[in-house]
Amino acid sequence: MQVGAVQSSQAAPEKSSRNDLGQKDIFLKILVAQMQNQDPLKPQDAAQQSTQLAQFNMVEQQISTNELLTSMLANSQSGNSEMATASSYLGHQVLADSSSFTFDGATPVQFTADLQGAASAADVQIVDSFGKTVRTINSGSLPTGINNLSWDGKTDAGTVARADNYIIKIAATDNTGQPVSAPTSINGLVTAVRLTQEGVNVMIGNTPVSMASIKEIK
Repeated sequence: MQVGAVQSSQAAPEKSSRNDLGQKDIFLKILVAQMQNQDPLKPQDAAQQSTQLAQFNMVEQQISTNELLTSMLANSQSGNSEMATASSYLGHQVLADSSSFTFDGATPVQFTADLQGAASAADVQIVDSFGKTVRTINSGSLPTGINNLSWDGKTDAGTVARADNYIIKIAATDNTGQPVSAPTSINGLVTAVRLTQEGVNVMIGNTPVSMASIKEIK
């Protein structure tokens, strides 16, 4: 019963929009026919013609309003559905495509590198929001595929890095010195769900990620 009710409510705006477009088409045809067939010796009264043009403008405004309301309804339904899906991720570990993260000044960061080939040498760079590399981690050789990595939150000097937004950069090369692509993902516990202008985001710790970027849920 509930499914049928939802389908009916969704179909109603579409039917209304089609009816409005039909009314606009009929009104326009009548107006054009009147202008084409009027007696040249007795042209149509200017006031009457202005009234008809005003009515035509009102029809156009009504159609635009209906289209806007239909779009708002569709976006609302889509947003509610996405929020419901995102809420089901709360308390779960997820893996999301991202090379950026927010460090809170204390919690170590877990991430993965998906190497597209075996690397004989790989350096992980943690870069702050000012573009400064605060830590370089020599990961040695890494095999093809998913590699689990982490950053303990410390700088090269051994001090704890400040809370900030950071970027992960991986410089990997094979045994011939050729670069190896290594897309990164961050993983962690979903602690919150947020609705933004861009859509629904889930929070992995302090890092917001889009629903589209999530590729694994545990």
